[in-house]
Amino acid sequence: MPVYTKVVATLGPSTDRLTDLGRLLESVDGVRINMSHATERELEARVKAVRRFERDRGKPMAIIADLRGPGVRTGPMEPLRVVAGERVVFKLADRGRGFVPIPRREFFDVVEKGDELLMLDGRLVLRAVAASGQQVEAEALSSGEISSNKAVVVKGKDFDITLPVEEDLAALDALARYGDDIDYVALSLIKSGAEVSLMRKIVRERGLASDVMAKIETKGAVDRIDEIIDAADYVVVARGDLALHYGLEYIPKIQRALIERALARGKPVAVATQLLDSMQASPTPTRAEVNDVYAAASLGVDSLWLTNETASGSYPLEAVSWLRKIISIAEVKPLGRPSPANARDRFAEAVADMAADLGADIAVYSMTGTLARRVAKFRPLVGIHAGVREASVGRKLALIWGIEPLLLPASSYEEGLEKLMARFPDKMLVATYGLRGGVHTIKINIKE
Repeated sequence: MPVYTKVVATLGPSTDRLTDLGRLLESVDGVRINMSHATERELEARVKAVRRFERDRGKPMAIIADLRGPGVRTGPMEPLRVVAGERVVFKLADRGRGFVPIPRREFFDVVEKGDELLMLDGRLVLRAVAASGQQVEAEALSSGEISSNKAVVVKGKDFDITLPVEEDLAALDALARYGDDIDYVALSLIKSGAEVSLMRKIVRERGLASDVMAKIETKGAVDRIDEIIDAADYVVVARGDLALHYGLEYIPKIQRALIERALARGKPVAVATQLLDSMQASPTPTRAEVNDVYAAASLGVDSLWLTNETASGSYPLEAVSWLRKIISIAEVKPLGRPSPANARDRFAEAVADMAADLGADIAVYSMTGTLARRVAKFRPLVGIHAGVREASVGRKLALIWGIEPLLLPASSYEEGLEKLMARFPDKMLVATYGLRGGVHTIKINIKE
């Protein structure tokens, strides 16, 4: 039985300490590097490790560089333990001691008395009791530890921060050294289709050919979801920050709606954050987490992302193993499929439906990956084997629903398709290649 939903693991201190990173990479389809935390040295080491594994094992592996985005984070500070009922002072400052430094004026422009401030993925809640242009005093409603580089959200409000932010420009300059090794750039806290288009232009100006992911994390993004989906190459439902803007009880409904919108428009979609959160400190997940992952995979999402579970948790290998196990038994019933927009879409839909009717796998030789993506968006419940000439194409396909990318250099589509079909001599196949003008070929390898 094919495994349709792909697995992404975030690299971090925990994976850096693994004696054999290959054990983790064998079980994932892509990795995420959080540019909010990775130093240039860590970035270099992680990219090199992934590409070394790829060369040794011949398995295309996607690398996602996740940008910080126009959010508000604490500046350098000594850790500050906060107990419910205590008062905490936030000041406009680059760094601080005895208070929480916030280096962005936009935070103080937004906060008003009575606002709820949310930190640590919502585990720490504070209420503003006084606010001025450069200082906010807040009462802690729960307990937690505030430290450097921690995100701060004002519930129900977005910050008016103009893109691009300096931190993202610096991150893109660092990423430019790796060229085609960076397959996706994830845009955090995006609020409109215009912002996606602007950031894509900046990514291209840095010489990166990366596809662009839009992370849906704010109320503004949910309100403009259709234009963001149309502008992006991939959509990520980032539940951690969404839960800070909406009540927790609304997140399952919003997640389902966002997935449905993405599938209806034929765009790849991921779900991220707190999938197996308890596994930061436990070698097994909770029953609720297993049910949550099973439900997400059953909806037909392209990928599921582990974040803190692998980046900083105590059981990164176990977390990946459990995510893979749950996905492998999910009964997939996608929320929908797009309406064909043109003749090329109708061709891809016909290939998908023919294979499903015959109970055959699909074999596609694709120079750019476009036809493989088109077929996958119609969610045929069969395996999709995509032969590609360039490793960079295969890496991007590694995160697309149901696709198994295979690096098969060939001088023509016909040669590539023959090589691909030869890989599966005992399988029933519906086989074709990237659409060109003139007469087109579909081959059916029938096994009784």
